[in-house]
Formats: sequence, structure tokens, C-alpha cells
Amino acid sequence: MFPRHRRIARRRLTGALLALLALLALTVPVALAACSQAVPDGPGSTSADARSGVKGVVVRWPTCPVEGAPESRDCGKATEATVRVRDRSSDTEVATVRTGPDGRFRVLLRAGAYEVRAQVSGTARCTPVDVTVAPGVYTEITVRCDTGIR
Repeated sequence: MFPRHRRIARRRLTGALLALLALLALTVPVALAACSQAVPDGPGSTSADARSGVKGVVVRWPTCPVEGAPESRDCGKATEATVRVRDRSSDTEVATVRTGPDGRFRVLLRAGAYEVRAQVSGTARCTPVDVTVAPGVYTEITVRCDTGIR
């Protein structure tokens, strides 16, 4: 090849590489954005309701003597727990999560009616909470676990 033809071939190759890089720069962010919006298929989740579910906190209650009106005082203490979610329409368990040390949890769910139960070591009973999840919304709840203090 002549030196001039090599320069032209090199320019064409460089132009083709730049075009390919530009195409990748446009398509990769779009593909990543599409993936970040997708929700894996599984119990209680669909991509249509990707931002709906239930979130909340599990508390041991009461943790102070209940003389007087305990509801007017801060008598609950957040605690670690295992949280189970049952779909009320099919009576099947759709999710099980562990709370953090702060008692907080978050479960991705499709719109519908659910029962949320918690299990905490050292407590007699946690009161189940019935919750209705609307599309695109996280419903916030508090699950109280009886400490037996009276």
C-alpha cells in the first residue's frame, strides 16, 4: 500500500471506531435504565407495580409499665424480627424478610390485600397486620409484639 492510502484507511478505521463508540454511548445507558426498572418475576412482584409494597417497623410493646394511658407515651422499642407476608386472596406466603437491628423492613409487592406477621424471640405474640397495597405506593405499618408487661 502507498503511504497516502494507509492514511485514508486509518482515517476510515478511526471514523468507524468513533461511530461504534458513539452508538455504544447511546445504547448502553438506555439498556441499563431499562434493566434498573425491571423487577424479577417472583412471588408478590411484577414490573407493573415495581414501586409498590409494604414497609414498616416491628416493635416490642409495651416496654414501660402501662399504668395510665400507655398510648400517650413512647412505650415501644424497635426490635429485630422475621417478617412473613401472606397474600390474603390466595392464602399463600409471598415473602419472608429479616428486619434490621432497627426493626425496619421493606417488601416489594404487587397491589393487593396482605397479612403481615412478625416473629420475635422472647415475645408471646405479635399482632398480625392486614394491609392493602395500592399500585405505585409503599404502605407503611407498625407491627406490635406483646412483651407481657402490664
